[in-house]
Parts: sequence; C-alpha cells; structure tokens
Amino acid sequence: MDNRAFQDRRNASLPWGYWLHVDPGRNDLIDEDGNRWESVRHCLWNGRLGMPGRYSELIDSQLEFMLTILAAHSRDLVPIEERVLDLCEGSWTLRAHYENWLEAVGLLTERGAYGLTPEGRAVLLMLASTRSAEYARRPIGLASLGLTRGLDGGATREDRERVLAEIEARTTDLPFRFVRDTLEGRAAIKLLGARIGSNMPLSRTLWAIELPDTHARDRLFAWMALRVERWQPWGSLANEQGAQALSEHFLQLALADQPSPPDG
Repeated sequence: MDNRAFQDRRNASLPWGYWLHVDPGRNDLIDEDGNRWESVRHCLWNGRLGMPGRYSELIDSQLEFMLTILAAHSRDLVPIEERVLDLCEGSWTLRAHYENWLEAVGLLTERGAYGLTPEGRAVLLMLASTRSAEYARRPIGLASLGLTRGLDGGATREDRERVLAEIEARTTDLPFRFVRDTLEGRAAIKLLGARIGSNMPLSRTLWAIELPDTHARDRLFAWMALRVERWQPWGSLANEQGAQALSEHFLQLALADQPSPPDG
C-alpha cells in the first residue's frame, strides 16, 4: 500500500479518478490494481471510501450531499452555523459527524481549518463534472439536495404531486379548504376560510401547521383529502372556536382508533 500523500502520488489539479481506464469490451472502468468499477463514482464510494451499496441512485444522492459540503468548504464563505441550518437541517450532531468523517478519510483538513485537502479538491472536481442529468440541471447546493430530502427520499414525489395537485384543483371553490404551502421556507398546510370582501374577495388563514419536509406534509394532506367531506365542519370549528380547537380535534382523531393500554 502506497502511504504517500495524495498530491505526491497523483496530479492533484485533475479530477479524482483520472487514472482509471475503460475496458472497451465490458464498458467498465479498471483501476491500477485490476479492480473493475461501474463508474468513477462507484470507485470513489465503494473503493476509496469503503462504503456499502451499489445502487447508482443512492450513491448519487450521497455524493451530491458530499459535493455540497465540499463546495461550501472550498468557497470558504459559509460559516459553521449556516452549514448546520441549511445543509445539515439544523443538526449540529450531523454536521460534526459528517465533517469529522470527511476529515478522517482525508478530504478535509484538520478540524478548525475547515479547508479541502488536495484529494478533497480533486474529489470536488470529479463530483462536479460527473453529476447525473437530474442533478446537473440545478446549481450545487440546497436546490439539488431538495431532490432527495424527505421521508421517501424523493422517490414518489412526481406521482404524489400529480395526484395531490388534482385534489387541490377540485376543491378551490369550497368555503373551507386545505392547501399545501410554505411558511418561512418550511413545508406547511393551511386551512383557508370563506372569502370576504365584495370588491376583491380574500381568503383568511384559519389554521396552519408546519411539517419537517414535503413528504410529511403531503402524507398529512393526503389523509385530509380522503376526508374532504369533513373539511366544512373542520373549517367551521376553526372559524368559530379558533385554530387551537381544530388542533386538539385532530389530536383526538389521531388517537381515536388506537387500542387502549392494558390494565395494571
């Protein structure tokens, strides 16, 4: 095993993996030890980093997150708190663990400096130049991370959106209706009340809830859509007794069919 620093073994100005060559007979990549890889990304993920899994979609989503973190460090403009809030969804533990891991595998410099090693810069170049068509349409950063965030990893987003958009379109004329929205950048659902005003009717927001991501929001909205005939009494409750009354009612509904705990 060659223990020399990356920049002493490779040309650190070129994208990581430039030394791999193609086997034209099998259309895969071969490294200097004769190992075969489906792509340079697989070579990095499974070979260099020793991570499990061979599904390209999973590897792409993980490497897109790595690309975003490396890019934030390379620009030297994104402070720690901003990285936590935007890139690591508010988790200091996730930020510390992930960046410590990047340091351990040699892509980030020692803690405190927060710069890229020569290999880290080479990996950044490779990841930026081998993004899939789905990711390449979006700039590196939060816009691309949004594709895979959510409880379903974005896998059902397109079909889910089509169905829920149809439901929203069919309920636009209801006196009380729930709509999907965002509140201060977070996924949310709002209950809109009957329009008021003769010249320019306006809808009132009677109740709202924020959810951790769009998948959680859409699951709750789908639950509501299956009960569309109850939107009017729910809306009347919020209109007459306030938003808290509706929240308490939803909590009761969530517990209504749960089995009672055993005695003793």
